[in-house]
Amino acid sequence: MKRIPGMAGWGASDRRAWGVALLVGVVCVGFVFLLFRVPAQAPPRDATSKPSVGVVALGGKSGDPLLAERAALFDPTPLFLPTEWSSAHREFTVNEPGGTSRPYPEDLTFAVSALALDVPSPIEVPGSPAESLAGDPPGAPFLGFGRTDVAVGRLPARGAFVEIVEAGSGRSVFARPLPDAKPPGSAPWQPMEFLAAVDAAGLVGPLVPTLRSGVYDVDLFFQRYLAGTLRVGSRLPPGFYRITVGP
Repeated sequence: MKRIPGMAGWGASDRRAWGVALLVGVVCVGFVFLLFRVPAQAPPRDATSKPSVGVVALGGKSGDPLLAERAALFDPTPLFLPTEWSSAHREFTVNEPGGTSRPYPEDLTFAVSALALDVPSPIEVPGSPAESLAGDPPGAPFLGFGRTDVAVGRLPARGAFVEIVEAGSGRSVFARPLPDAKPPGSAPWQPMEFLAAVDAAGLVGPLVPTLRSGVYDVDLFFQRYLAGTLRVGSRLPPGFYRITVGP
């Protein structure tokens, strides 16, 4: 027996280690070969056999309710089209041609002696315009004779108009024109409103503007005029008031 050079000095432990390594290598190679399998071929299909197709009814007693709900959820019909849930199926009857334009039965025969036609009596046309006016004159021809225009007096000049109402009840307690009120400037201004608090001694503080006229000088003028010239604090009993001033 020929010895492998170098193996004469190996001990028993070295030979046992090599044997284990060789066994592990053989097992790994066998495992790798097991991973590669030849696919099994399908049995030949009979040419005469046909696939089975079944039809499932969605409605009726034999229908599957779960299948019907699934079909309704995946229905591709647009939502704006009428369905059995959004509209009712009605039976429409088609009329005969020309039936809708004949609400009454036709009458194709007439009596020769009496023709049933509602013809109005003839109207006599006057021979001249004067004859037509003589029979029925148009209205009262002398209605405006002897009447004169109403004399319209000149309205009294005024600088503004003031109205004072109670803030709680809305009852008007004071209203009069202000002929001596001369607001500064010539710019147009709109009605304004002030809030006033009155006690037994008079006004409690200055007037508070709640709605302005659009012109600052006019607002300031009437705020001073109502408190100083008109003296609304001495004219009104204690309470809260809304004062409206308009042109």
